[in-house]
Amino acid sequence: GAGKSTMMKCLFGIYAKDEGSFTLLDKPINFKNPKEALENGVAMVHQELNQCLDRSVTDNLFLGRYPTRSGVVDEARMLTASNKLFASLNMNVNPKTIMRTMSVSQRQMVEIAKAVSYDAKIIVLDEPTSSLTEREVKKLFSIVDDLRKKGVSFVYISHKMDEIFQICD
Repeated sequence: GAGKSTMMKCLFGIYAKDEGSFTLLDKPINFKNPKEALENGVAMVHQELNQCLDRSVTDNLFLGRYPTRSGVVDEARMLTASNKLFASLNMNVNPKTIMRTMSVSQRQMVEIAKAVSYDAKIIVLDEPTSSLTEREVKKLFSIVDDLRKKGVSFVYISHKMDEIFQICD
């Protein structure tokens, strides 16, 4: 109830802010929508998942940005990119899997991979471990650490203070 998620939704362009400002690389920003935020290197993994459950992992990764070839969706390119993404994150996910057949924690990890796929420089993680197993939390922290080493920054929202002290720098 402190407004953490609401503030991040303002940053991400989901909500319009009433007052205050955000700056990115010393420039004021005011994203009008999530697409604009993503185009400027800011991605968000929401606490509440909003996925197309009857579509594949690959479809969910590329939703709204399908690559095309001669005006037709290039599914082979999507599959190759999906496999490459999961391999780079050391995640064992079959991109052809229908989302509905996956556990909530597996779908959460797909959302994290999707944020990474935008080549974001800032990733907001809103209560990312709320549906993850202990093993998956370790995997998430490993992914965060690897991405941090590559220059990605995170905003990490959690009520679990032990996680905050474990992951923050």
